[in-house]
Amino acid sequence: MLLSTHIASNIVQEVNSVIPMKINIMNEKGIIIASSNPSRIGTFHEGAYRIIQKQVDEVTVRYDGEFGGALQGINYPLKLQNYIVGVIGITGKYEEIAQNALIIKRMTEILLENAYSVEQKQLRDNICNRYLAEWLSGEAKNITNDFVERGKILGFDITVPRRILVCSLYQEESGTDLQTMQIFEQAEKYLRKRVTSIDPLNLYYKSGSALVCAVTEVTDECVEFLAKEIKKQVEEEYPVKVAIGIDSMTDSFKYIQNAVIRAQKANHSCMRTHKRDIRFYDDLSMEVFTDEISELSKQEFIHRVFKGFTDEEIRELMVLLEIYYDQEGSINKTADHLFIHKNTLQSKLRKIAERTGYDPRSIRHSSLFYIAIYFYRDIFESMKNS
Repeated sequence: MLLSTHIASNIVQEVNSVIPMKINIMNEKGIIIASSNPSRIGTFHEGAYRIIQKQVDEVTVRYDGEFGGALQGINYPLKLQNYIVGVIGITGKYEEIAQNALIIKRMTEILLENAYSVEQKQLRDNICNRYLAEWLSGEAKNITNDFVERGKILGFDITVPRRILVCSLYQEESGTDLQTMQIFEQAEKYLRKRVTSIDPLNLYYKSGSALVCAVTEVTDECVEFLAKEIKKQVEEEYPVKVAIGIDSMTDSFKYIQNAVIRAQKANHSCMRTHKRDIRFYDDLSMEVFTDEISELSKQEFIHRVFKGFTDEEIRELMVLLEIYYDQEGSINKTADHLFIHKNTLQSKLRKIAERTGYDPRSIRHSSLFYIAIYFYRDIFESMKNS
């Protein structure tokens, strides 16, 4: 491990908060990279260089200038896993600093060990995430026996039968402030913890704003129960909502990428309207192919159906028609939801039929409006998230 300026500066600050003495940290070349005296940063310290070159346990500087760039004080090697990675120097008269010098050295090495552990964990997490991303979003031809063995070295057995859940967090009135971001971060961390606590063989990786989870429950009934439990536990703990898309059964772990795509489509369907927060891919209809249609084509379709309508008129009619179809075409229930008289609603529906040439009350024409509503929602969500 190379001793970075960032880590060295943090250590100087941390030590000085406990023991207010003048200290310097030098790298493997004898250059001061962190100091209680900022003016010394970047200068060469010959005493530190001697420790590194000769592998000695201490260099005491009796007077300023005895060694190039060094002031009176004591210098010790900083060791990590028995290797010298730098030098700690304490400035001052020997008899005044000797009592605390070794304490400072040990404090510094403990902080260095902690920083190294964090760095190693981050490195391992990055390697594991790259591996899982390669498995869950790569190509089936790359999932070879060597790839499987590489996973086992990392602690993953990807051959275990699994189902895919794609989880997203949202708030009904989401903000962009720091507190909201922290809530989402904490909730996601809790979600990951719940997933792995249910079964250590459950895997996950971050994909954009969603969490892709590969879980060992394989039947529809079991995986749905799991999804409901995860959603319930996270929502009870944090002020967020959880939307979960669930794949359909996949023949082999080598084709798990297809399962991820399906779960993502189911998740997208949940996030589009928030009417249902848990959906199976097999329950989707139009959602199966809508992502393959360009936004331009969706807009063109909407304006063909509502030719001559303003954007504001289209927006208002989309709300009306969506509620109308959600209520299975019930005039009374739709009017109640919209807080208007049923005769007013009937009039609005007749005007739509007259201006578009398509009657929203007709079974034959309702599919056109349903598609238009779906496309409009997709465009709206895309604009909101961009």
